[in-house]
Amino acid sequence: VSTQSTGSVLRRLGAGSVVGVLGYSAAAKAKALSDGEEPKTTWDQFYKNTALRRKFLSYASLTYNDEPFMTGDDFIKAVSNMQGVNEKPAMLQIMSEEQYQNILMKAKEIDLDKENFLRQPDYIISYSEFLFLLSVLVKPIDQFYRHFRILDQKNTNTLTKEEFLSIESLTCGGKDPFLNSTTSMQMYMFGEDQKQEVDFEQFSKFLHGIQRQCLKAEFEVFSEGLDFITDDEFMRLLLRRTFIPDIKKARYIDRLESRPEENRNKILFSQFCQFMNLLNDFPDFEVAIRMYAITKKPLTKRDFQRAVRACTGNEFDQELVDVIFDVFDEDNDNKLGHHEFISVMKNSIKARTALNNTHSSANHSGWDNYMNCVRQYMYKSYAN
Repeated sequence: VSTQSTGSVLRRLGAGSVVGVLGYSAAAKAKALSDGEEPKTTWDQFYKNTALRRKFLSYASLTYNDEPFMTGDDFIKAVSNMQGVNEKPAMLQIMSEEQYQNILMKAKEIDLDKENFLRQPDYIISYSEFLFLLSVLVKPIDQFYRHFRILDQKNTNTLTKEEFLSIESLTCGGKDPFLNSTTSMQMYMFGEDQKQEVDFEQFSKFLHGIQRQCLKAEFEVFSEGLDFITDDEFMRLLLRRTFIPDIKKARYIDRLESRPEENRNKILFSQFCQFMNLLNDFPDFEVAIRMYAITKKPLTKRDFQRAVRACTGNEFDQELVDVIFDVFDEDNDNKLGHHEFISVMKNSIKARTALNNTHSSANHSGWDNYMNCVRQYMYKSYAN
């Protein structure tokens, strides 16, 4: 992919004006610069300047026909915040028609059984897909069917491209002029002619693969090539998702590091996924936990496992339960500290759904439009 003259224009415009260089001729850019103005594209004018849009642009690295795209690797970095919240926007690389078509053709070769299908450079994600995928990543796997039903307007148990795009068009509060641009996800699900239909099994497997790869990227930051992380690394991984003050984070880590070596545990990736799936379904779990708090009954490891099974359908591996109790058992009596555990978990959820410091409610018009759209389709589905 060629960068053409993008780099020099970006340096003159400044890091905050990435969208301003998309799709404009050299003469138009030069005139805007000489007038002291930032050139605006249709994309820039159509989408409001929200925190989520700024997050998208901070990681998007490709552009085609005035529209910025993320690669799969860009998306993983954005949701796991692997570059840090203060990174400058990536340098946009301009795709030619041939390069764009080649990327789409490679989407037909995606193998969902491979762990890294999303982490390939030849995978593109639009802004509306970015918003859609964010909503999926913070939901438990068993709720994928709800998303599918929302999209399946004709109740055929399959999705057409038109049904898929109908909800995307509302992420920005109106008809999206860029929905004619095909993406890797659309090419995989709807085929080269874009007329294929996708059933729930395919839909669920695709989204679960994306969810799993994003978690894998976070896990690998701490595993450093191994198939496990230590229990204190697991806690650091969890706490990095929160807005908890550093001094309080250090206190939790100290509880783990102060234990004898023989009491330390290793956390596998599968166990990390177990925990994250519970976080995605935490409201139901919180209700179960608070019942013990209301009755003033201490929460044992057995009670904890019962609550996990009721919410997720499966129990945690014992090593994972031991780590949780080691951190949140304040009195060392093998009983869980309800309030502290719930507080930390909810803080982690808040940080995840806010996409790492993009949590100003005043800046979420795109996200709000999407969620309002979801509610409308849910009401419509239940009414039918």
